[in-house]
Amino acid sequence: MLAALGVIVIGVIAVILVVNRPGVVASKPAVVEPVTAAGAAELGTISYPIPKNAIFVSPNGSDQASGTEAQPLLNVQQAITIAHSGQTIVLRAGEYHQRVTITSDKTVTIQPYLKEVVWFDGSTVVSAWRQNRGVWVSDGWATQFDSSPTYKRGAPDNTEPSWIFLNPAYPLAAQPDQLWIDGKAQTQVASAAAVVPGTFAVDAAAKRLYLGSDPSGHEVRSSDKTKALNVQSQNTVLRGVGIRRYATSVPGFGTVTVEASGVTIENVLIEDNATTGLFVAAARATVRNVTVRENGMMGMGANYADNLHVTGLLATHNNTQHFNNAPVSGGFKLTKSRTVTIEKSRLSDNFGPGLWFDQSDFNVHVIANDISGNQGHGLILEISARFVLAGNLISANRDNGIKVNDTGDVQIWNNTVTANGIDLRIAQDLRRASDQSVPGSDPRQTQPDPNMTWVVGAVTVSNNVFSGATDSLVRFEDFSGGSTVGQLGVSFDGNAYQRRDASSPKALVVWPHGKGGVSYGTLKAFEGSTGQEKHGVELGRADASKASWLTGGPDGAAALRSVRTIPTSVRQLLGWDSSVRRLGAE
Repeated sequence: MLAALGVIVIGVIAVILVVNRPGVVASKPAVVEPVTAAGAAELGTISYPIPKNAIFVSPNGSDQASGTEAQPLLNVQQAITIAHSGQTIVLRAGEYHQRVTITSDKTVTIQPYLKEVVWFDGSTVVSAWRQNRGVWVSDGWATQFDSSPTYKRGAPDNTEPSWIFLNPAYPLAAQPDQLWIDGKAQTQVASAAAVVPGTFAVDAAAKRLYLGSDPSGHEVRSSDKTKALNVQSQNTVLRGVGIRRYATSVPGFGTVTVEASGVTIENVLIEDNATTGLFVAAARATVRNVTVRENGMMGMGANYADNLHVTGLLATHNNTQHFNNAPVSGGFKLTKSRTVTIEKSRLSDNFGPGLWFDQSDFNVHVIANDISGNQGHGLILEISARFVLAGNLISANRDNGIKVNDTGDVQIWNNTVTANGIDLRIAQDLRRASDQSVPGSDPRQTQPDPNMTWVVGAVTVSNNVFSGATDSLVRFEDFSGGSTVGQLGVSFDGNAYQRRDASSPKALVVWPHGKGGVSYGTLKAFEGSTGQEKHGVELGRADASKASWLTGGPDGAAALRSVRTIPTSVRQLLGWDSSVRRLGAE
């Protein structure tokens, strides 16, 4: 059932100008947040309707019971076994220390009882400890996990740059073992000799756990299950539950895996799992108001996830085990997927990239998201084609805010991109889809795929605000040196540029020249040399976190003049009225 999985290779502010009619700056505040409520609702606050023929399960139930509300079952798997396709399985409050497979012959809905808190929990309480030479020891721990560092079970780590999963500073990242004291995660070390307070070690040969902090009077839990749910049934719905503490290995793909089409995941919290929280490997999935946080490698992943619709996702503080940024880590990475929408989501403060499209993704809309504070690039488009990026706030990411790498047919409209390493970076390297020795083509498509060349082209950048970057506001590079800018087809017009101060950044724009680049210190010099940005505006220097330069005066008037007419197709994606003109995100 995991064939589609196995092929994978691998509170910030927005600045806007609102104009309702020519020559008038609207009174709408210039500082807003484009994403107000991403993520799952608090567990226990939702009341989903319960059908009359629902099957009930309880941590205090029995699998010899009838499954009625008065006589609930014990195991969710037993409920699936007796369910008819189309039935709803209702979980009573408590913890379910279970692994569940929703088999392909059953389409079910799994949800909590009215306003009750339900957790699938992959850990168990470890209560038998003895002190020995300054550490605490628990005997009889026989649980062992696969620790393969790549998606190929049993294989060693890769050796080519950008394909190595493990960071040498964190060699145990792929070990799925996890342990908590009163809910606080302890750090795994390699041996009992290295254990100090706040850490633990596993001795598989001796079947022992070693703990550096005194467990007396505290609850100690350790992961002993690898997976929460395999969803193998079309049109199944999972909603309103929490999922935590599973020891999912890298080749396990995700603690929850979607392996059939038409599945809906809604108001689900997935946290504290060893590698990836949620993985979608089938078409027509809907992910709505889901939180993936503090997972060991990645919050969410997807492969062959055609017609995926994600709205209200919160992906935050993932890659707690500090895998290398590449080939995969951070908030959310998608590969080989077509006709995808990611909207009204927040991907923030991940230890790696925020949102990453790679390996022949096609026809993707990224609309009105907040991508901020990630310890890598904010938003990456790589060896893919046909994107609309509109209305996004992309702020304070360590590396590039937006990176467009070997990707063509890209519309970048009305984004606020501020305080990143580089706000917008466009790059062309030597990879080409016509070279089948280079990994990343979608084998489901005829090769060579005419829509997927991996060449930068037809990139339109308009009505964006670029402000406060530390390196340069915009950087466009052709490392192949084989094309002119005109051939690459990149067009900038009607954008606003703002330095933080007189010396930061030194370059407003870096533009290709052979295999190198030319730096332009002013927008006027950039326009005069390249013919780009005939309607662009360079705004007065100010703290990038402040929007006062857009509220009036000469900068406000200049910004007003720069606004370009938004294409109807983009405006409809944003839900903006045709009479409204804006600079930056809403």
